[in-house]
Amino acid sequence: MECMRKNILLIGMMGCGKTTLGRILAKKLSYDFIDMDDYIEEIANDSISNLFKVSEGNFRNWETEACRRLSKINKSVISAGGGVIKKNINMKLFNDNSIIIFIDRPIENILEDIDVSKRPLLSKGKEVLYKLKEERYDLYNNYCHYRVVNDGSLEEAIDSIMKIINEKF
Repeated sequence: MECMRKNILLIGMMGCGKTTLGRILAKKLSYDFIDMDDYIEEIANDSISNLFKVSEGNFRNWETEACRRLSKINKSVISAGGGVIKKNINMKLFNDNSIIIFIDRPIENILEDIDVSKRPLLSKGKEVLYKLKEERYDLYNNYCHYRVVNDGSLEEAIDSIMKIINEKF
C-alpha cells in the first residue's frame, strides 16, 4: 500500500480540527503525530507568539524550515499551521511525499470553540477569521489532494479521511 509510507498533511483554517483529528488518525494508522507549531517552537527554541512578535515573516521563515525537515520523514500525520499555504515552497515540499487533506470547517463552528488568546493572528478580534478564510480558502483547495468537510462529529470526519485512504490507496 503506497499510502503506508507517505505522510498525511492536514491543512486548513486555525480551529478546523487538524490537531485533534491528526492525533486520532495517527493512532488509527500507527503513524507518528506531529503538530507543526510545536515542531517550529522546538527547532526555533522559542514560542510561536515570540516568533510573530519579531514579525510574521520571521515566523513564516521558521515554518518553511519546518516544512523542509518534515517533508523528508515518512509515516507521520502532520497538523500544519493555518498559514502554511501562504508560501508555495511549503506545499511543494510536501506534494510528492504526502497525502494533503484540507479540513474544511465552517467559520461558525470554529468560532464556537476557538480560544482567541492562543491565536496571535486573532488578537484583533474573531472577525479576522472571516478575512483569513477569504484570503486562504482557494489556496487550501488548490494545494490539497482531498477535501474533508468537518461540520459534524469527530468520528464522521475521521471516517471520511479513512475512507479516502482506504479507497485511494
